[in-house]
Amino acid sequence: MIPEKPGKRQRSMGRCQRMGRVIVSASRRTDIPRYYARWFGERRKAGFAEYRNVFGGKGRVSLRNEDLVGFLFWTRYAHPFQAHLRQLRSEGVPCVFQYTITGYGPPIEPHVVSRERAIDDFRRTSRELPDPSAIEWRYDPILLSERFPPAWHVENFGGIAEGLRGATRVVNTSIVEPYLKTVRRLSGEAVRFRRIDPQRHRTVSRRDPPVAQVGGAAVALLGTLAAIARDHDMVLRVCSNPEYAAFPPARCCGAEIFAPYGAAVAREVQGLPAAPSRSGCRCVRVHDIGMDNTCVAGCAYCYVVTSQARAIANFRRHDPTAPSLR
Repeated sequence: MIPEKPGKRQRSMGRCQRMGRVIVSASRRTDIPRYYARWFGERRKAGFAEYRNVFGGKGRVSLRNEDLVGFLFWTRYAHPFQAHLRQLRSEGVPCVFQYTITGYGPPIEPHVVSRERAIDDFRRTSRELPDPSAIEWRYDPILLSERFPPAWHVENFGGIAEGLRGATRVVNTSIVEPYLKTVRRLSGEAVRFRRIDPQRHRTVSRRDPPVAQVGGAAVALLGTLAAIARDHDMVLRVCSNPEYAAFPPARCCGAEIFAPYGAAVAREVQGLPAAPSRSGCRCVRVHDIGMDNTCVAGCAYCYVVTSQARAIANFRRHDPTAPSLR
């Protein structure tokens, strides 16, 4: 165990422990299993991690087993993390995954592993968990354009679903959000975005010419994908898109995904306060130890990375022994 200096840091850790047991998210803001597995291991040895919240303030959370309900991991490629996952499982720490496979390839996803490689890794990761329901497939976001018409998605989604048959029971999806930085990055792709909410997408809603939005084709496509999912023993759920209320709503973090670890764990998750990240979100509160501008996958639709050059610079400066990612 890495010793801590007495004083303010120890008092801060004490406050973390008195919060009650928590779920740690690693991470919606970057791919920790792929890019920062060593850092995660060092933070586990130290017993805590530091991070910046979305408002710029610093946070600190205990990573000691006794302070954790479990971990929620987000990744596109978990292979570098396998040793850490096995260690967590040997210690009885509940671990669940939101694992993204979309298959767009370059130039949309320039540094993401191939669809086939991701499917193999997903299946290996699933075998490390107590049940396929502890890992959910994210086919998210859906891009609709000339390059990626509905027919392309039907074929692509079907191929991935076939590869993942038996390795998961849920697939979560949504239509790409019209965030300003995403709209700019995808300007050459003629992408049609989710319906604009003037309150949520204030800047984009004032653009002239207006941003292209999906219409009835999205509903028809979601219906087809839901049928394909059912044929592969999965349920398709739609994340924070209340305009598609005909489909089950997604829940990235809730009692269902932790249920394979037993009724007591599921009840503890159920008892955590709701903490929606946006309208329509049904997730419980988590403590996310990632940071923006640290993922170097380069996905064109990413809304967390403001600059790929900045993300690469942060990645190169990263210290695996530091309390926070950057």
